[in-house]
Amino acid sequence: MAKVSVIGAGNVGATCAYTLLKNNVADIALIDVVDGLAKGKALDMMQAGAIEGYDKTITGSTDYGTAAGSDIVVITAGLARQPGMSRTDLIDKNAAIMKSVISHVVGVAPEALILVVSNPVDILAYLAWKVSGYAPNRVFGMSGVLDSARYKYFISQALNVPMSSVEGMVIGAHGDSMMPVVSLTMVNGKPLTDLLSDEKIREVIDKTKHGGAEIVSYLKTGSAFYAPGASSAHMVDVIVSSKSGSKSGSKSGSKSDKKDEIVPCSVYAHGQYGIDGFYIGLPARLGANGVEEIVEIPLTDEEREELLESAASAKSSLDDVQEIIGG
Repeated sequence: MAKVSVIGAGNVGATCAYTLLKNNVADIALIDVVDGLAKGKALDMMQAGAIEGYDKTITGSTDYGTAAGSDIVVITAGLARQPGMSRTDLIDKNAAIMKSVISHVVGVAPEALILVVSNPVDILAYLAWKVSGYAPNRVFGMSGVLDSARYKYFISQALNVPMSSVEGMVIGAHGDSMMPVVSLTMVNGKPLTDLLSDEKIREVIDKTKHGGAEIVSYLKTGSAFYAPGASSAHMVDVIVSSKSGSKSGSKSGSKSDKKDEIVPCSVYAHGQYGIDGFYIGLPARLGANGVEEIVEIPLTDEEREELLESAASAKSSLDDVQEIIGG
């Protein structure tokens, strides 16, 4: 039986936890520094189980000791973006929060995999890896799953088709230099390039890159949480499915087996695609050991060049904050 700890009981963490419960993926420990917040939300979720029909449990606490024995720790703790803020603007305060969280996690759940959701995710995943002292495959970030979800949504809107008919992936840095892999994007088995003009595809890509900022502009005092929460829960589900050898107990019978799914996420690159020494969004297979394999998918020459430009941007951002993160 899998155990997952979610650090941070704000909107993203609570959505992740609730999604895992509804899909019967794992028992949850929800932890937050605000007294009563995690406990209250956990109690609410447990009562919802009588309606939703899940049999997994969730415990809320301020005590990191409840994370003991976790297979996976999902870190959502941190400040959310406000209007006008970039993901990088968050680094100073969120780096301090991440260092504190990791020191606690290593102490109580030394065997756990670490999934970083807090922004800026590529930098904070690197920081979590450095502070934890874990092998890089055990620390990874949620980026491409969310970016890909937004990409698929905007394609479905442009073509007026169900999102389930769209196959697409976004890789690269989790920011304005992210790269939808247009050459491999399919809609009902047909290449996207056969269905949309170059101009329309550029519009979709631009909407994808600024999808999070658009939501922030509407919410005013917070950032997206349903899609990020669902994205992080999906990554956990993929890992748990792989560990169990079959799909988790999701009530939805329409989802395919996740254990061989290629998931775009923030990973430590060590030579793949010509990128080395830092975290960036790349296709990966997740499993019991975390990042089991970074998968090199076929890219056009133009896409490969764009990915390297995105990597250069990610490396530059990391270099700019080395003093803050203590790299």
